[in-house]
Amino acid sequence: MDSAALFENPVLFEVVGLIAGCLTTLAYLPQVIQVWRTRSARDISLGMFLMMVSGIALWLLYGLMIGSVALIAANSITLVLTLLVLLGKLKYGR
Repeated sequence: MDSAALFENPVLFEVVGLIAGCLTTLAYLPQVIQVWRTRSARDISLGMFLMMVSGIALWLLYGLMIGSVALIAANSITLVLTLLVLLGKLKYGR
């Protein structure tokens, strides 16, 4: 398979998207665990997580609009994880 055909393969697009989504989604897991384990979110920026949750929700909406499995899956899980950190910030961030 030549390189031009490789970059025209829609299955490859979704596989790359799913791998990227897994990595960026799982990157939030240590933060979620840290906040809930220590019951502290003092050092987490509320503004950053408000913007992040909003952006992820929009990426999820975009994924739904274009029917991208990778975007829908990654952003659904990421939205849950970032919402958990945001809730931890609201509960323990004082």
